[in-house]
Amino acid sequence: MITTLTIFLPLAGAILMLLLPRVTDERTVRYWALGAAAVPFLLVVYVYFAHRGSLDARSLTQSFDWIPSLGIGYRVGLDGLGFGMFFLTALLTLIAVVASWDIRENLRQYFAILFIAEVGMLGVFAAQDLVLFYVFFEITLIPMYLMVGVWGDENRRPAAVKFFIYTFLGSTVMLAGFLALGILSGPNFSIAALDGGGNLSRAAQIGIAAPILFGLLVKVPAVPLHSWLLDVYVSSPTSTNVVLSGILPKLGTYGLIKIAVPLLPQGVEPFLPLVAALGAVNILYGSFVAFVQPDLKALVAYSSIGTLGFILLGISSGNAVGLNGAVMQQVTHGLYSALLFILVGIIAARAGTRRISELGGLAARMPWAGGLLVLGALAAMGVPGLAVFVSEFMSIMGGYTAFPVQGVLAAVGILTGAMYLLYMLRRTVFGPIPHDRPELAKATDAGPIEMAAIVPLALLLVVLGVFPGLLIGVQQPAVETVLAAIGGS
Repeated sequence: MITTLTIFLPLAGAILMLLLPRVTDERTVRYWALGAAAVPFLLVVYVYFAHRGSLDARSLTQSFDWIPSLGIGYRVGLDGLGFGMFFLTALLTLIAVVASWDIRENLRQYFAILFIAEVGMLGVFAAQDLVLFYVFFEITLIPMYLMVGVWGDENRRPAAVKFFIYTFLGSTVMLAGFLALGILSGPNFSIAALDGGGNLSRAAQIGIAAPILFGLLVKVPAVPLHSWLLDVYVSSPTSTNVVLSGILPKLGTYGLIKIAVPLLPQGVEPFLPLVAALGAVNILYGSFVAFVQPDLKALVAYSSIGTLGFILLGISSGNAVGLNGAVMQQVTHGLYSALLFILVGIIAARAGTRRISELGGLAARMPWAGGLLVLGALAAMGVPGLAVFVSEFMSIMGGYTAFPVQGVLAAVGILTGAMYLLYMLRRTVFGPIPHDRPELAKATDAGPIEMAAIVPLALLLVVLGVFPGLLIGVQQPAVETVLAAIGGS
């Protein structure tokens, strides 16, 4: 029951937020929201220490018939493919509550919507049924639309509409593939029962894989299906960025790893070179476009696009090294991207601008924020000793084994990424304070609440960089199961 309890506890938090009296002061609302977000996180931590070697335990799995005539059931459970993101979802929701200092209006409603989105995200990473996966997948859509469209900046409405159109289109096409797979297989929508493609012919698998891949790649997003991302990231408040960047794209990458690749191995095989190529394009495109961004938040957004490319490359590899790298990269990307977006929010609030040309000397005036910005940038570069290095290295090595050209291009992408990130650090953290920005000389450093939001992320980047086995050891058995299904090694 603990898996189901963890998934739906945020719903109780949402109800609590809406039941709080309107006259409740802001501080009290935040404390209640913090408590509501902390409980699922503590449950996930308990599961890690109690079951990390046995995530297939019966106590973590629940299953009953939902629509028996169609083979649809409520089936949830945890495995190594989804547990890292299950943990990260609970953590980043808690961090988002802490980082919600820029949300001043309709605070109760904001937290309620955030918790409903958490239900969907946790459910995706635990779902063991295709229809249930889709239901949870869609639960995230309206809350994220509202979090951007209601609480974003002056460009929030067109950004939210673009987000809705793209992701709804992608998920609808994906559902068509799910329905075809389940109906032709029984009907049966159990992910465990469909493992390996069942009795479907190669042609049938290819026809089904195409819409599923399209829908999931929109969610990632893979270039050229990415045009919704920049507007949404730039227009969103800081706490929404934490969830948008750290969790939401992984609904797509996780679907590729959990559903597309192992359930349709023959159908996905012809598309793997394309997925690897899209990964390399993401890496290089994200790096080059980030280099010319005048806005610090836009730079971080394009950095995120580039890093997601390593996940696509690892997924396409079809070997243990690449898949382990892709699964781990989902978590490490979420940690560093959330860290950078929070830091951008802090710097913009203190300096009154996000324009890189108007920043400078942050190391002197904001040593903690500036120092952690350096740490986040070093993590994004894949510097050894930080978690992203491990996952990126594994993704590149696995990808190079299967697709040498794409692997080399990904390695080049690391160099281009280091160039724009170092250039950004030189202009914002180091050097003198610009003469036309005297207010920077009076800027104060990050406060205790802001440090509480960013220090856990920074610590995890270091801990997983030094001890990657803490995560790889959990995901390895599930990766081996996927390899057995696709005949990889």
